Amino acid sequence: MDNQFSRILRGVIRGARLSLHLVHWTLLALLHPYLNQSAQNRIMKAWNRKLLHILNIGIQIEGQQPTRSEGGCLIAANRVSWLDTFVLCAINPVSLTDSLAPHSGSIASWLRRRSSTIFIARAAAKEPSSANLLIGELLKQGESIAVFPESQPTNGKHAGHFHSAPFQPAIDAGVRVCPIALRYQDEWGRLSTAAALTGEPTLLRSVWKILCARHINALVVFTPPLQAALSENRRVLARAAQGGVAQGLYRLDIRRHKVAPQAHAYAAQDRLSSQSSYALLIDPALRQLSR
Repeated sequence: MDNQFSRILRGVIRGARLSLHLVHWTLLALLHPYLNQSAQNRIMKAWNRKLLHILNIGIQIEGQQPTRSEGGCLIAANRVSWLDTFVLCAINPVSLTDSLAPHSGSIASWLRRRSSTIFIARAAAKEPSSANLLIGELLKQGESIAVFPESQPTNGKHAGHFHSAPFQPAIDAGVRVCPIALRYQDEWGRLSTAAALTGEPTLLRSVWKILCARHINALVVFTPPLQAALSENRRVLARAAQGGVAQGLYRLDIRRHKVAPQAHAYAAQDRLSSQSSYALLIDPALRQLSR
């Protein structure tokens, strides 16, 4: 029986394991910049999978993932939770791009810099062309950059309004746009309120709710890519990407109504949970690598 005591106990135990895992990353961050790209990617992927394993968060992937051999692409995802970047990183290694200026005294900022975080200063937010140039160059080099174009996070039930500015680099570089739909559900297939950032919860409160939750499933739907051309209108492209994400969320709704709650078990190769070995506007930059 999942009473108040068991939830608190679960949260305390997971919190202790999470603290140790963060210490582990601090140690890895010292070596991270000196490792070759392949080793950095392996470490990043393994660390994020272990993080989700500690939090008992599973991942189910639907659709065809873009591959590095196909060249760079701009991944446009809906923003639901602070977990989004960790989920994407557990699928493929992530290099974060932060729209906020780093604070020299911030431990979090130091860790991100040590893990190849690319900071885009607040000044760049007023002059997006400088940020777009940086991202455009990465796209031309074959990188896959993930952005969260919504103005506000949602609970994952629907896609919010997509701003068009984040799509300009894809047009300039002439690469694909790959919309991704994200949603979090509990073990019974119901929308998870623990993971959502809606309602303006503090980060600490959100973390505690996730620590105490029995199990959360992260649903990731890769929808058909859109080809961006030099003559493309970024507003049209943004609406098309928003429509792709909305379609992915609709597919999840259809499946939820067709499948009984007890049948929501995931295939072993797609699931990250405590029973398995597994444990992006401009937010993180997702580096797709061949496995």
